[in-house]
Amino acid sequence: MRVSELPTDEAVSMSYDSGSETHLAQFDSDAIAPSMAVVEAMASVHDTAPTELDPLVETIDPAAIDRLVKGNDGSDDRVLEFHYLDAVVTVHGRGVVEIQLSDGDD
Repeated sequence: MRVSELPTDEAVSMSYDSGSETHLAQFDSDAIAPSMAVVEAMASVHDTAPTELDPLVETIDPAAIDRLVKGNDGSDDRVLEFHYLDAVVTVHGRGVVEIQLSDGDD
């Protein structure tokens, strides 16, 4: 398994796991909401501005992502999975977004 990382000063740090063909984004939930991390990560994967993507709210309620992933119990083992654009997106409470594109896309 090979993971390549792109250096960044952004709130979301991207890497790619070529073994699982999964884009990984690490984020600090104190610095950025999980829903915004999803948008930033997807924009990075598609090499475009976040404003150029279809709105996340047309797929899932961003506030629900934030409430479900962060929770009120201090647990970081929460996981939420949904489809957004051309990918399966998995958001982990520990500050990780996984993006697995559908076959045929890069």
